[in-house]
Amino acid sequence: MSLSHDASRKKTERLLATVSTHVILVDLQDGQKGNERILLGQLAYRDHRWKKWSFPGGYMDQGEDPEAALCREVREETGMQLLSWERILVQPMLHLEHPHVSLLYASSQWHGDPVCRTREFLDLKWADQSYYRILAQEDGLAYPCMREQVMFLGWRF
Repeated sequence: MSLSHDASRKKTERLLATVSTHVILVDLQDGQKGNERILLGQLAYRDHRWKKWSFPGGYMDQGEDPEAALCREVREETGMQLLSWERILVQPMLHLEHPHVSLLYASSQWHGDPVCRTREFLDLKWADQSYYRILAQEDGLAYPCMREQVMFLGWRF
């Protein structure tokens, strides 16, 4: 009996996917549940997402820790420094032509005021539940999954 490797066996293919980190920045305003607002960026991408709204964040660099990527992206896009955060969702999108995994975080603690510091956004805006609902109804959100991603706030659409 031979223990040699059978070269004719098909090698298992590995799925290569990009990974991004995004954050829902929650401003509690007066500290009361129900009066939250979240920070959105209006996308400048010249595709189906043109002028639609998304959460701050972006792609991880090779070898970068997810939380380091999150903090870097938020700082680059908004000038804000995250002080704490919690991962709330892992969104695999492996069925796409270019497989992708998105890590979604929430934070209500940061330093600084939001300033649009990237060409990826046309504008930044705080959105309360009623404004977010309008965006969801009028196809103003960049990604359909954003409707469910705010459910941890008690927002339902």
